[in-house]
Amino acid sequence: MLKRLAKMPEIKLVCSVSGEFDYIAQLQAPSTQRLDALLDAIGQVDGVLKTTTSVVLAVRIDRQG
Repeated sequence: MLKRLAKMPEIKLVCSVSGEFDYIAQLQAPSTQRLDALLDAIGQVDGVLKTTTSVVLAVRIDRQG
C-alpha cells in the first residue's frame, strides 16, 4: 500500500498513528478536481478500506518552515 501511495507526487507526508485510523496522509492538490481524483485513486489502493478527508482552510502555526 505505501509503495503505491509513494508513487503519487501530491502526497507530501504519510504518518502511522494511534487511535481510530492507521495512517494520516497530507496531500497537496492544485484543484478540487485533482483532489477528487486523488481520493478516488487512494480509495482503490489494496488495503484501504475507508478514508476520511479534511481540507485545511488556514495554517495557524507552522514550525516546519
